[in-house]
Amino acid sequence: MLVAFNKMDLPAAQEAWPAFARARKAEGSDAMALAAATGEGLATFRARIAELLPSADELEAPPEPSGVVIHRIESMTDGFVIERDADGAYRVRGKRIERIANQTNFDVEESAERFQRDLARLGVDTELRRAGVAAGDLVRIGGAELEWERQPWEDA
Repeated sequence: MLVAFNKMDLPAAQEAWPAFARARKAEGSDAMALAAATGEGLATFRARIAELLPSADELEAPPEPSGVVIHRIESMTDGFVIERDADGAYRVRGKRIERIANQTNFDVEESAERFQRDLARLGVDTELRRAGVAAGDLVRIGGAELEWERQPWEDA
């Protein structure tokens, strides 16, 4: 690591430089004084940076393989739709939210709370409210049938 101490064109920086340089040396860091405004020390600074960088030959060689990591990115287009069933219940259709609902054990409080956070994160709860869902309405998502409850922050 190379530390740049700038503003050496100012008297305060010239006064502070010796103590700063000693402190960096004590912690094992290399420090250089320069004045970007006047250009003093910039050529030396660039040369020192170049010394720290790998050579063109090193960069040309392929790196050693360190294993394969695959990152699966969820599709942003995997949305959902809200419909009304013949009996008046709200039906939420969407591959992702239905999969989450089918994997949720609603008998376990932590699991049900995580599902509620997923509804909020995916925007399902907001869209249900826009569609007119009210406390006591039936909401079907995948194989789950849920009764919508009024949230504490909603108007009574």
